[in-house]
Amino acid sequence: MVTESNIMTSNLAALTPGEFVTRMLELGITKGYFTFIDGEFHSSHPELASLADFIKNSPDYNEHEGIFFQADKKTGCLFLAGVHRTNRGSGHGGTRFKQYETIESIFSDVMRLSKGMTDKNACAEIWYGGGKGIIYAPNNPRSYEGAAREQVFANYGRFIASLNGVYITAEDMNTSPEDMAVIHTNNRFCTCLPVEIGGSSNPSAFTALGVFRGLVAAVHFVDGKKDTNEINLTGKHIIVQGAGNVGGRLIDRLIGCGAKVTVFDLREETKAELKAKYPADQLFIHDDGNSLYAIEADVFSPNAIGAILNDTTIPMLNVKIVAGGANNQLADPVKHANDLHERGIIYVPDFIINRMGIVNCSDELDGYLPDEVEAAADNVYPATYRLLEDAKKINHSPQFEAIDLAEKLSRVNHPILGHRGMKIIKHILANGWGK
Repeated sequence: MVTESNIMTSNLAALTPGEFVTRMLELGITKGYFTFIDGEFHSSHPELASLADFIKNSPDYNEHEGIFFQADKKTGCLFLAGVHRTNRGSGHGGTRFKQYETIESIFSDVMRLSKGMTDKNACAEIWYGGGKGIIYAPNNPRSYEGAAREQVFANYGRFIASLNGVYITAEDMNTSPEDMAVIHTNNRFCTCLPVEIGGSSNPSAFTALGVFRGLVAAVHFVDGKKDTNEINLTGKHIIVQGAGNVGGRLIDRLIGCGAKVTVFDLREETKAELKAKYPADQLFIHDDGNSLYAIEADVFSPNAIGAILNDTTIPMLNVKIVAGGANNQLADPVKHANDLHERGIIYVPDFIINRMGIVNCSDELDGYLPDEVEAAADNVYPATYRLLEDAKKINHSPQFEAIDLAEKLSRVNHPILGHRGMKIIKHILANGWGK
């Protein structure tokens, strides 16, 4: 029988996030979830059936323990928290403040990113699982200031608090330590806090350091040498896509080590700052994002958006190595890893070398010691080199070595707490979360 409710929920994945928020509020659903518990998939409401079907059949779905959302009436925002696997501890990863075109795209992103955090945290051997948060807002995230911005992050903070610690958030795209401070006033499950209240602030410097150490290891591997103390890159040409918090700091290290760097960035002010800061014979600004891929160089370093290595861009590449800080660089983590390998291009898996941001944030939870984080960053070089050696022996992409390592390590239970995250999910659902 066709009912008004059926019509309203027939294809939720195709809605815009704004339409979805409106639809949920019309149905009286302010919170909802999709969980995978004891081998079975569950959805909080029958009205979410079409979205549940999309999630279960998505290539990004990987038996995520919990995907939670809130339609926030006060701000018009949609809050998401994706928790992939919590054997090693609570899901830990940043929150993105970003606009999306469809519900399909936002749920796909939270699934992909939270799985990526499982892999990253496991390979870094920290005692946290994989989680990621997303705030969709009806207006440009950068337009939110003052009380309006504080309201968004306060409400989001209470949403995260309601999950009882199964997800710990941190800074990410379009968020700041000041935003984290607002979240922290509404819950205790947050890192990347301002220094003055015991945090470590923006983790980008350590993220960039890890990417740099991994990139150098790959250059050395290609050159047939191995020296963790040698960072001279004179004669090397690096293409850097994106000069933001991570990419900008990476450029600084590359220039300081003698490399020639070609940079693409969309922001005019960023390009002007780079031109003023670095010698013209070392830094080159490239204004065409499409032809960037075809430039001949030693390394292509993606440091902006994900999924940029795909059927269109990979055939254009004219480099020996891909090594960068962007998350989920491969549009298809299997096919495009193989495509790069077949072209003789070494792909350094993003979650191996961009892990230092979350390592930094995790250190914060037990009393921040930057020397510990610095030492962990030094380990990125040998970890990367070992991965490349193992992949070469089998003659396949380093991506597959990294995936196997992540799968193995992510299944290890926390030595003290065990698989506590699943217990938390069962607890909050038994107490009516989302109902």
